[in-house]
Amino acid sequence: MKDLYTFDATPQEAERTYDKARKAYKNFFDELGIPYLVAIAHSGAIGGIHSHEYHFPTMNGEDTIVSCEKCSYSVNEEMTDTPGLRDVETSRADWTRYESWFGISKDRCHLVEALLPQSKRPRKIHSSQQKPPEINSYMMKKLFPELDLGIEDPLSTFAEYWTKERSATTRQATEAPSIPHLTRVYDFRISNASVNIGSSGNKGKPLMQKVSDIIGRNISTNPLPLNLARFQDGDQCPGCENNSIKLHRSVELGHTFYLGDRYSKPMNATFTTPPIPRATDETDTQQIQAQSAPTEANKAWFQMGCHGIGISRMIAAAADSLANNSNNNKQRLIWPRVMAPFEAAILATEENKSAAEEVWDLLARPTEGWNPLDAVLDDRDDKGLGWKLKDADLIGFPIVVILGSQFSQQGLCEVSIPRLGTRDKVEMDGLRDYIGTRLDRI
Repeated sequence: MKDLYTFDATPQEAERTYDKARKAYKNFFDELGIPYLVAIAHSGAIGGIHSHEYHFPTMNGEDTIVSCEKCSYSVNEEMTDTPGLRDVETSRADWTRYESWFGISKDRCHLVEALLPQSKRPRKIHSSQQKPPEINSYMMKKLFPELDLGIEDPLSTFAEYWTKERSATTRQATEAPSIPHLTRVYDFRISNASVNIGSSGNKGKPLMQKVSDIIGRNISTNPLPLNLARFQDGDQCPGCENNSIKLHRSVELGHTFYLGDRYSKPMNATFTTPPIPRATDETDTQQIQAQSAPTEANKAWFQMGCHGIGISRMIAAAADSLANNSNNNKQRLIWPRVMAPFEAAILATEENKSAAEEVWDLLARPTEGWNPLDAVLDDRDDKGLGWKLKDADLIGFPIVVILGSQFSQQGLCEVSIPRLGTRDKVEMDGLRDYIGTRLDRI
């Protein structure tokens, strides 16, 4: 992990520092040349005022980023605002049944039932309703912070807990009795008509009956129409409201946090601010010096920021992205220039070894008008050209210059640029021009 910690005197200066760090991260990922997304993120346990995440899109990712291609809206799913509640009555008519999602509190006293629509009438409706919605667990956690989302079967856990609780024969006299209760919330697409606990598919099941008996009449209902569903591809963008959003599975590569005084206050990390002398008619030197002495009134808390990049994740993301490049038919490793051990490798047959040294001098020596490449000459005597080519594929050089039979016969170098999917024959005198015009693309 690459970490950066910043300390500023004022919130305004801290914001400027934060923006500089964000810009530096953007420039860094731009130079890597791999796809990435910048998203507004939840500060989580670290806390602070606001934060941004830098994500590499991949189907194997554990995060979901919601973004709009037409505006700057890009957030981690846990920070998403739910789609607007438009045409509520019309939307309700499109759904004919519902299913229940259950959650349970950490103390096992509170059961939450969320009713979500699950099937619709055969008519064309908004793209966000093309498939049954899934529960937005982040929204449920915001509504009910006490929920324990790690419980796989809340109903069974609730029933088992209260069966044991009621069968207990001894209690402390001073212990306040716990009361099992249920709160029901509704998605805006269904009517909040009075229904039994559990969805229609669960009615009559022994477990549901048992839970109903435990709860009795201790049921409360949130009458407000809520959007309890996760975002789906095609939902309306909350940012511009004129376009649809897209979901991206991703891996987090970096994170920037503006912490403010989140840590400096508890740690009493202060500094003494320069006092401002009071305006007086008598500018007595001793008076000014007295005003300049440090006092409690002159102390302020540091405004902090912390920023980090996961180096190992970044390396894995680059390898995954470029190894699966559509131009990479061999599925070999390809590194961006800024990450590769060398920018270019020169390989040659035994008879072209001296010419290979000239090519290395041509590419690696600085001259007027030419920024030298970080190049390596594979001059191993015990390996043939075929072996060297396979090693070059394994190492992932961005540029491979080959002096083989074509050079022996026609004086032509083969230049392979795997990221671009090109392998062209170039005269030695034209190598710099050929490579130089392609460097910014690799």
